[in-house]
Amino acid sequence: MRALLLILLSLSSVFAQPKEPPKGTRCVVCGMDVNMEPKLTSQVKLKDGTYKYTESPKHILQYYLENKDKVAEIWVKDYKSGKWIDGKRAFYVEIKEGPMGYDLAPFQSRIEAQKFAGRGKVYQFKDITKDFLQHLEMGHIH
Repeated sequence: MRALLLILLSLSSVFAQPKEPPKGTRCVVCGMDVNMEPKLTSQVKLKDGTYKYTESPKHILQYYLENKDKVAEIWVKDYKSGKWIDGKRAFYVEIKEGPMGYDLAPFQSRIEAQKFAGRGKVYQFKDITKDFLQHLEMGHIH
């Protein structure tokens, strides 16, 4: 019985999907309405099965870095298609016009991210640190 339960739990995480935030949902980091700019809305699914939402990739990554032990999944929206993608597998490009200024535009494809970035840098999840996000928060692009 225990083996069956473990199999079912592992399968449920394979088929896990993001959820659209309900209207009026506020950012877990800053309190802003998460639906202000839908193509930047982001979320995490916590290990307890609940979801937390932010208005931007910058804030969901900040939340993740401060709560790694609680987070099971990170979801961001592909900047080009608007579809939910795995935040740990996304490619990020710095932008100036996020809901609160400087932010990150996520892409599923490195090629699309590089096209968007032009001569700018494309970042992977592993490149994003608290210091990096703090620079964005202060209005600095690398």
